[in-house]
Amino acid sequence: MIGGYVGTVEGRECAMRSMVLLATLCLAVLGAPATQAATPAKIDINGDQVKLRYGPGTQYGVTGSAANGQSVVIACTTRAEPVAGKRGASNVWNKLADGSWVANAFVTSGKPDAAEPECGPTGARPTTDDYPYRGQADTVDRWRMYAGQCTSWVAWRMEQLAGYFHNNGWRNGIQGYWGNAHLWNDNAVRLGYRVDRTPEVGAIAHWEASAGGASDLGHVAYITAVNSTAADGTTVTVQEYNWSVDRGFGTREVPLAAISTVIHYAPGT
Repeated sequence: MIGGYVGTVEGRECAMRSMVLLATLCLAVLGAPATQAATPAKIDINGDQVKLRYGPGTQYGVTGSAANGQSVVIACTTRAEPVAGKRGASNVWNKLADGSWVANAFVTSGKPDAAEPECGPTGARPTTDDYPYRGQADTVDRWRMYAGQCTSWVAWRMEQLAGYFHNNGWRNGIQGYWGNAHLWNDNAVRLGYRVDRTPEVGAIAHWEASAGGASDLGHVAYITAVNSTAADGTTVTVQEYNWSVDRGFGTREVPLAAISTVIHYAPGT
């Protein structure tokens, strides 16, 4: 029992089931912080149009398009999915000033590959249950997960903080797979994210299978506060879905000792 919760395993399951449906892709553009650089560039492709996306990879939904020769403004970059273009292959993706993303292989700016700063945190600090899939449990969300599960909720929070998230997202040329909650720490390590036991606001609290009251699929939650060390050890406050409320929102204070690992996905955590 954690945080006074007593209930069935089914009420705490955090599944990322095999999917046969395609998600309805929704635009969730979060602009780059004003402190980041902005560099004029132009679309440089063999064809007429290139697709713009809401994240750094072809698995993200299309937000629009840009014509060959069209002027754009690069706000920041990240390394994700490798893409080949007119000027060769690159795993650099550019976040444009309007919040959309385009592969650097399709852009020319007169600067070396990845000359722009790495995209930092969006500056968002969400505090309420603003989950866009409330009341839509078990529908396929835009991150290719099932709505109402803890994984879908944390994907939403990470998109808010980092600007993007996807179940099959790339990083540094490596494609990952987040899947069920108990797999998240291994996937994070594979993609090069920091994984430890140091809690920070904005990081992900992760439970291994059957650890700390979680089901055999594990659990993940969003850390909103790191509380002062008490006699029985440090505690953290988390926001989560599908723990005390079946496919619903909840918040609780958890002993750090009950959490398996902390995943630092969002920049600045």
